[in-house]
Amino acid sequence: MGKQVKRSVNIWATIEHYTHGSHNWKDLKTVAVVSGLAGCGKTTLLLEYFKEKKRFYFSFAGLEENVAEKLFTQKVSETIGIDISNWNEAFIALSKTYRYIIFDDLAPVASYKRFQPSFYENMCRDFDSRPLVFFIIEPTDNLAGLADRFEHIEVEYFTVPEVMKALSGLSKYDALGVSAVSGGIPEILVEYDEKESLESNLRRMFMPGSAFIRFMPYLMEKYFRKPEIYYAILCAIANGNHKVSAIGKFTGFAYNKCDNYLSALVSAGIVKAEKEKSKNGAEKTSYILASSYFRLWFLYVYQNRSGLTIGDEPLTEGIIQSITEKEIHSFHLQKAFAYVNSKIQANWASFRISDTIVYAPKMIKKGDFSYTFDAIHIHGEKAVFVKVFTEPFENCKREELDKIKKAVMLVNKYYNSHVFLFTKQCQQVKPEHPRNQQFAFRLW
Repeated sequence: MGKQVKRSVNIWATIEHYTHGSHNWKDLKTVAVVSGLAGCGKTTLLLEYFKEKKRFYFSFAGLEENVAEKLFTQKVSETIGIDISNWNEAFIALSKTYRYIIFDDLAPVASYKRFQPSFYENMCRDFDSRPLVFFIIEPTDNLAGLADRFEHIEVEYFTVPEVMKALSGLSKYDALGVSAVSGGIPEILVEYDEKESLESNLRRMFMPGSAFIRFMPYLMEKYFRKPEIYYAILCAIANGNHKVSAIGKFTGFAYNKCDNYLSALVSAGIVKAEKEKSKNGAEKTSYILASSYFRLWFLYVYQNRSGLTIGDEPLTEGIIQSITEKEIHSFHLQKAFAYVNSKIQANWASFRISDTIVYAPKMIKKGDFSYTFDAIHIHGEKAVFVKVFTEPFENCKREELDKIKKAVMLVNKYYNSHVFLFTKQCQQVKPEHPRNQQFAFRLW
C-alpha cells in the first residue's frame, strides 16, 4: 500500500471528543476502549494520532502476570527514570507523568488478581489531573472491574472509500474488486500492487503463503482454542445457510450446538445476527458473515485447500473468473442497497417506508419495451427504484435515462419517484436528464 491512510472521520472525531474532555470523565473513573477485530489497525490508529504528543504505550501480548509485572515496571522505570518494583508504584508514577497512556492486548492481564485492583485504585486517582487512558482490545475481552465507565471506539476494516484513498491509482471497479476480496483488511491491502491488473493481483492472493490465504486461520486461532470446530459453521453460512436449522443440516451438528457456536462467533465479531420478519410477522434470526473476505475465503479457499496448495492453475483461473463475473457485482449490490436504506431512514422520514428495501429484480414490460430494476418499493403515492449496473464500464447516458423514465412512468405515473442508479464507472457520472417534479435521480 505504501502510505498511511486515516480512518473514518467519525473515529477521529470521537478521539478528539475524548482528548478535549467529555462530561463522562468529570466524576467517574472512565477509560476509552478501542475495539475491533484483529488486524483492523487499532494500534496503528492510536499511535499515529498521538505520535506528536507525549504518551506511554505498552503491549501485554502473551505475558503471564509475574512476567508482565516485571517487564511493565522495568519499562516504566526506564521511561520515567526512577526505580519501580510493582503495579501500584508503576500506575501512580505513570498517572503523574503522562497525559496519554495506551495499553494494548490487555486480555492476558485484565483479570489478574493484583493487576485489576491496582489499576482501578491508582491509575485514575485525581479527577482534575488524571491521564487519558486507552485500552486496545479484541471484541471478546472482558474488562470488568477495571473502571466505572468504558467509552467505546469501534474500529472496523477499511471501507471502500478508504481503500480508494489508500490505492488512489485504481479505477472504481478495481477498488470495488479489491474491497470485496480483501474485506478492507490492511494486511491484505498491503500486498496489492497498483501497477498490475486486478486479475494479476487475484492470482497472487490465491497463492500459498499470501496474506489472503493466511489471515483467516490466524484470526480463528487468535479467538478460539479449537478453531476447527467453527470452520464448518462458517462454511455453511458462506454457502447461503443463514438460519440455525439450515446450518445444522449443512454441518450435521445438533441445533443446540449450532446455537452455542454461533453465539461465540457473534461475540467475536466474525458473524452478525440479524432479525428478519417472516410473512406471518414472526421474527427469526438470520446469521451472516461480518466481512466479504470471510465469505470468499470459506467459498474459495476452505473448500479448495488441496488444489490451491499444489498450485492448480485451472482451479485458480476458475476462482478468478467467478470473482470478476459474480462476486464483485454481488458486493456492489450489497453496498448499494445498504446506502439506499441508510439514505431513506436518515433523510426521508416523510417517505414512511418501514420495510427494508432488498434485492428483488423486477421487469417492467409493455409491448416490445422492457426494463429491469434491481428493486422497486412502492408506498402509497411514492416509490423507490434501484438499479445497479452490472458491467464495469456500463454508463448512464441519455438513452438509458429515457428507458428508466419510461419504465418508472409505467409503474408510478402521477406520483413521486426516487430513482437510485449505481455504476462501476471510474468517475461519478451525472445523469443527462433534467430534474422535474416527479423524479429525483441519484447516481453513484
